[in-house]
Amino acid sequence: MKEDTLETIYDAELPKPRILTEEESLAMRENLARKNFGMSLDEFRKAYTAGEFDNDRERHGEVISLAMMLPEYWEQR
Repeated sequence: MKEDTLETIYDAELPKPRILTEEESLAMRENLARKNFGMSLDEFRKAYTAGEFDNDRERHGEVISLAMMLPEYWEQR
């Protein structure tokens, strides 16, 4: 078995990225909202916009990960 070195890691073939269709992207975000927050994407969007997650330190990573997938997140910046 070949030992992993930086050279072998960089030479490894990586899978080609696949761009999601709009429908696939929406389904992925919807599934994340339901799995992580028990609500629809629309409900998450409203709760996030209303600041309901501002003090949720326990799920901060999940909140930001999903919020960054919303167009309005970037419009606020």
